[in-house]
Amino acid sequence: MTDSACRVHLPPLCEARFIERPNRFLIRCCVNGNTVDAHLPDPGRLKELLIPGVELLIEHTPRTGKKTQYTVHLVNTPMGYVSINTRYPNLLVLQSLQNHCLPGFQDYSLVRSEVPVENHRLDFELKTSSGKQVFMEVKSVTLVEGDGIARFPDAVTSRGRSHVQLLEKLVKQGIETWIFFVVQRQDSRIFTPHWQRDPDFSFALEKAINYGVRLAVHTCRILKESIGWDLPIPYDLKDYRYA
Repeated sequence: MTDSACRVHLPPLCEARFIERPNRFLIRCCVNGNTVDAHLPDPGRLKELLIPGVELLIEHTPRTGKKTQYTVHLVNTPMGYVSINTRYPNLLVLQSLQNHCLPGFQDYSLVRSEVPVENHRLDFELKTSSGKQVFMEVKSVTLVEGDGIARFPDAVTSRGRSHVQLLEKLVKQGIETWIFFVVQRQDSRIFTPHWQRDPDFSFALEKAINYGVRLAVHTCRILKESIGWDLPIPYDLKDYRYA
């Protein structure tokens, strides 16, 4: 299996400088001296990344009738590139499953994606080598604080909480379930839920893991041309707010 099989290749990107963020899905930036608007695929807060003047890598995506002609992909930080395109974690996991090179899941086979379960959609249905049914939900992580601590979520996510609760419910029915956190950067050494920012999600995650939902966290190596896997990292689910 080639390394390319486990990487998502990026489109041609150009440099820009961040100016402001008028709304969740729109940023204003400077490209070659011109001010342009660009679509932002990540609705998270991103305040630690989107600092005025920071370098962005954006794609020219001319579309008839659309308000924006650019899409943001990467932020250039002192610690390296960070992807703020929330499509990439699912694409990377999908491509890796198809090529049997998802770290820790080489013996799992992809059944289908975007799977309707009750009133939700889970990202992937898999099966083990023995044919056992497995469900997986993928989450994108961009926030890293302090000494390499990756945190999720960076904004309140009722949808994320409901996904975690569904995974727990499936586990209680005897079905193997996973939540896979893809850290879209390389500078993280440990993952923890963001108890201060979203205690409801954090509690739901801790409870689900205690009931048997499985958790994996993996960082990414981000280049201008592609995104691939870097290293698995440990996690700590404890609530230290009142310690």
